[in-house]
Amino acid sequence: MAKESYDYVVIGSGAAGSIVAKRLGEDPAVRVLVLEAGPSDNSVFVRMPAALSFPLTDKRRIWSFDTGPEPELGPRHVTHVRGKMFGGSGSLNGMVYVRGNPRDFDRWARDFNLPEWSYAHCLPYFKRLENFDGGGNEYRGSEGPIRITTMKAQHELFRAFLEAGQQAGHPLNADYNAFRQEGVHAYQANIDHGIRASSGRQYLRPALSKGNVHLKLNALVHRVLFDKRRAVGVRFEQNGAIHEVFSEREVIVCGGAFNTPHVLLLSGVGPKAELAAVGIETAIDLPGVGKGIQDHIAVSVKYRAARKGVSPGVNMNLFKMAAVGAQWLFLRSGLGATNLWETGSFFKSSERAEYANIQHEFLPVLGELSHGSVTAEDGFVYQTCLALPRSRGAVTLTSADPRVLPKVVLNYLAERQDQIDLMDGIRHTDEIVHQSAWDRLRGKPVDPGLYKMSDTDLLSWLRKNVNTQYHPCSSCRMGSDDMAVVDSDGKVHGAEALRIVDASVMPRITNANLHSPVMMVAEKLSDAIRGKAPLAPQKVTYA
Repeated sequence: MAKESYDYVVIGSGAAGSIVAKRLGEDPAVRVLVLEAGPSDNSVFVRMPAALSFPLTDKRRIWSFDTGPEPELGPRHVTHVRGKMFGGSGSLNGMVYVRGNPRDFDRWARDFNLPEWSYAHCLPYFKRLENFDGGGNEYRGSEGPIRITTMKAQHELFRAFLEAGQQAGHPLNADYNAFRQEGVHAYQANIDHGIRASSGRQYLRPALSKGNVHLKLNALVHRVLFDKRRAVGVRFEQNGAIHEVFSEREVIVCGGAFNTPHVLLLSGVGPKAELAAVGIETAIDLPGVGKGIQDHIAVSVKYRAARKGVSPGVNMNLFKMAAVGAQWLFLRSGLGATNLWETGSFFKSSERAEYANIQHEFLPVLGELSHGSVTAEDGFVYQTCLALPRSRGAVTLTSADPRVLPKVVLNYLAERQDQIDLMDGIRHTDEIVHQSAWDRLRGKPVDPGLYKMSDTDLLSWLRKNVNTQYHPCSSCRMGSDDMAVVDSDGKVHGAEALRIVDASVMPRITNANLHSPVMMVAEKLSDAIRGKAPLAPQKVTYA
């Protein structure tokens, strides 16, 4: 049998992998193979923004990680869903487009000896990927592949959210991805004229038409193949058969914060003692693999509405659902074209915080659409996220079988300051809901008296109710210290021809949704892989 080889083998077709494959494939002489563990994204429930809850329950298209037990949560287990299809998690996420605070990247540069990852160095790459509907300027890009749409936020519940936030002292912010992040705002979303604009759709699909970028779906990676310390290929399973494919230049792992450390550990790259415990021979003793993982936790402050019929999407019968579907199908408008998270805010939990460490994602209906539920009642939800957690956890192997998912513990609320910050954020959230803008619409709280609770009672409530915001990162982080896994160009320490490009390399979590910064990381590291000079840093002022 002929030996199948490519210049580059990319593991994963998600937010990062799609971008890397597209950028590498811009050279017609370069041959790229992308291995994706799941099926295609060819589903109306993937393309339609309002249908985002349905892919979360499609077992063919998700990785379902049972994380925990979480020591500070009871100990509870938390189900964590990741995308397992063309486009990865970008094909099932909430499409909320937030870069993170500029200070996040300046802290990367300062705290991890990564001067080329400051905000000035990252900004040009954010701009390169964006096609912002507000137009290009010193902060924003307007010619990139990812369409960024500012949500209209016209429903009366959205208007009440914006007004109440201002009454509570938060400014109205026209563009939280520009000069100032803090304040209340209409969200921006990677939605292209009513269709989900994932990097799979916007980057990888056009690249596949060029002929030098190839894709294998339903290909479960078993391990990276090594010749001594050099990565030379990948072993994977497809349709029950085991295959090997070889790389002439590099293997690039883009599996995300759970799957990337899993693949490395299965390949013998990780802490030697842990690998030996499951019978895996060590290729490269690298103690930081899987260590230091972070995630955003969130908890919902829920209120019923003062009157029936106020929330969109409630009491949907077959006729109403058909009407929504038809309006989206033919006009790309209406309820089907929104991700429902059209407003939000960033603020500091207290004056002790250096910058915004709490994020609101507002849902104009009483339900938990982000966790796969399709039930809906009249009401509203302030999903309150701890945006800058200090707690870190780990991804570890329980088996050498690649079909067995790794053990993941995030250690939510393990740091006392995380508990304090989130409690302060919840109390202020309830204060916002009691502003006069909500008087006509606010019914009874689902959980009464949160802002009056003692620390003991409020912390007990948090431990029972917090859940994931689905933003894991930092499990194979960049740096030069003993626990760093990759250098500033994504090269795995101690290995040759092996690189990581995804959320796992982020040194520390950013203070908002990770899809945008992951795409920026992929754009920036794509230049490093190609040996191109990085885009010139751009210094701008920010609040």
